Amino acid sequence: MHLSLAERYYMNAVDTNILIYVNDPRDLIKQEIASLLVSNLIDGVLIWQVACEYLAASRKLESLGYNREQAYQYIRDYNLL
Repeated sequence: MHLSLAERYYMNAVDTNILIYVNDPRDLIKQEIASLLVSNLIDGVLIWQVACEYLAASRKLESLGYNREQAYQYIRDYNLL
């Protein structure tokens, strides 16, 4: 099987901000775009640094009712995709 350069040397990963936007209801347009990006990601990987940054950054969503357990569950669920 012949693999293209992209298939051999690149990976699909998501930035921390995209994960935050998925769970931040304050900007519905950003939330919808981020949700589409994450749900349409093919063979995506969750980089540990991004997971840790997300857990720290998600604290700013606590005033909106998003708690630490939800953040950890989101990372667990995302990692299974």
